[in-house]
Amino acid sequence: MNKWSVVLIVLVIIYAASNIAANIIGKGTFEDKIVIIPIKGVITVDGGDSGFYSISGASSDTILKQIEEVSKDKTVKGAIFEINSPGGAVVASQEIADAVKALNKTKYAVIREVGASGAYWVASATDKIIASPMSITGSIGVISSYLEFSKLFEKYGVDYERLVSGERKDIGVPYRDLTDEERKLLQKKLALVHEYFIKEVAKNRKMNEDEVRKVATGEFYLGQEALDLRLVDELGNEEKAVELMKQELGIKDINVVKREERKGILELLQGISYNIGQGFGSVFKKEGIKIEAI
Repeated sequence: MNKWSVVLIVLVIIYAASNIAANIIGKGTFEDKIVIIPIKGVITVDGGDSGFYSISGASSDTILKQIEEVSKDKTVKGAIFEINSPGGAVVASQEIADAVKALNKTKYAVIREVGASGAYWVASATDKIIASPMSITGSIGVISSYLEFSKLFEKYGVDYERLVSGERKDIGVPYRDLTDEERKLLQKKLALVHEYFIKEVAKNRKMNEDEVRKVATGEFYLGQEALDLRLVDELGNEEKAVELMKQELGIKDINVVKREERKGILELLQGISYNIGQGFGSVFKKEGIKIEAI
């Protein structure tokens, strides 16, 4: 048996053992508990960026499953969503926010370094938001952008042959500039999403829509500023959130369980390959060679 076979077997054993341990810890005992659900990285449906060796973000699919498990577990008395995310996809953020709002448990959000845009939308769906004084919050806005290469094409004599059935089928392709009408159309759609975002935050935070609209410029606010603007409720960290929840629940001694996404063996191997590749990549970057994962 060669050394790579041994390494693979060891990894499989570690993976199996970690899953067994995670299941035991996740189920815990029949005692009351508070569950901490992390929301880390860019929010997408599947939690992945583009690229085979990309670093995972926050998967709405995974978080929805965790929320469902918490909802069904009668020993869970409260949930704390530990947020460290700049936001992400509109639909994925909405899915999580809706599930959080529907969760029939005491629920808090803790914003660590950043809880902005879609991540703030999720936080707003909880009963109470706790943020660090220097954390980045808010950024209630919508962005859509792309690189446009038409001027570069002109410089090098490259043409874009437009073949479409449907006048706006290729709106937003990077090979030609938008017409004024198309730009207005896209801006109108962004405005609709923005307005929906504002209404949801106002409803979740029990604020007047005009009050939210004044701060919904896309600007981010530090935790202390957000507190003054009523975008968060308390300044503090995870420990403070746990203590506040204990007080609200009226339970002094309660288990605190932190949920983590369990990675599959393939993703584990990909992560190892990615880290090894980083070492090779740094050498190539010094030589000015661009490395892309495919």
